[in-house]
Amino acid sequence: MSEPSRSGCFTQLLILLAAIFGGYMAASSIPIAPTQITTTVVIAPIGTFTADELNQAETVIQKRLKGLGLLTATAAVSGNTSISLGLPQVDNLDDVLKTLTARGLLEFVDFSDVPDIGAWEGRDILTTGQDDHPMSDAAVKNPVTNNPFETVLTSDAVISASPSFNAQFDNQGQVNIAFSDEAAKVLGDYTHTHLGKALAIVLDGKVLSVPIIQAEISTSAVITGNLTVPDSRRLAVQLAGGALPFEMQVKLIRGDFGSSFSTATPTTQP
Repeated sequence: MSEPSRSGCFTQLLILLAAIFGGYMAASSIPIAPTQITTTVVIAPIGTFTADELNQAETVIQKRLKGLGLLTATAAVSGNTSISLGLPQVDNLDDVLKTLTARGLLEFVDFSDVPDIGAWEGRDILTTGQDDHPMSDAAVKNPVTNNPFETVLTSDAVISASPSFNAQFDNQGQVNIAFSDEAAKVLGDYTHTHLGKALAIVLDGKVLSVPIIQAEISTSAVITGNLTVPDSRRLAVQLAGGALPFEMQVKLIRGDFGSSFSTATPTTQP
């Protein structure tokens, strides 16, 4: 039997992401709004954080705003505790804010030594890729090593992501992604030595699927599946913008409609 192609295997692996992001990015596309800033939103990290992490989050938020087509929107660190957003009028503010505040950390996690892999889908796990910001207090460690699961690669290794459509399948949406050369070597070396082993796909700490590696992974892939064209646009925004170092929450929304507040207090680490 001939060995499966590298690109074919990678497409099979990443086709699972269509279902992952189908719900995560389910909102319709966001129309380009007028240039006038009409709404001020203050968002803050959940849990403790450093000043460097807050600055990193500001950069990610700015990329996501541009990816959403909100070219006149602004994002700036405020008081070393939060990020202040200036947004033009949009029809689906809730969806915009969910896209901006979700951590969006996609991980490929080593499950080669984990028993009963079918029982892990939907569970919260602790990984090395989550750094000092675990996604859930209920997250579990690797039962074999009693340490956090080892992250092989995260979505930070994606250097480009662009939406398109597949003319052969009713113009369904898809996303073309490319990994950095360094990431490609990491993936290539890992998958070459772990053929037939499990590799978990994890989003924001939750196991979404645990496929088996069939062949070495290449440097690019096309994510296809049950994606609409708007879904593919939103997925590309998340992958291209990068993951936040932590989850964030809305503290204040102020616009023509008045103001709304949240009472949670962020904590800055020295």
